[in-house]
Amino acid sequence: MGNILSIIVTALNFAPGIKTKAAAVAAFGLALVAAYNGAAPSFEFPVLAVPEWINSAVLALLGVGAANQINNAPKP
Repeated sequence: MGNILSIIVTALNFAPGIKTKAAAVAAFGLALVAAYNGAAPSFEFPVLAVPEWINSAVLALLGVGAANQINNAPKP
């Protein structure tokens, strides 16, 4: 089972630095939306709806980027 997971994670290792950085920026944006949605009802502002597939995609990109850090790290 571990070998199959390694194959899948390695296959998803395209654009290693760019993908992880873009996912980090997207996660920061989602955190800002979550903070806004937490404060919006008290100020009677509309709440922003973010589809669940966006949250899932960002988490998946961050997870694949973190899992591949060992392979992408410069060799000493």
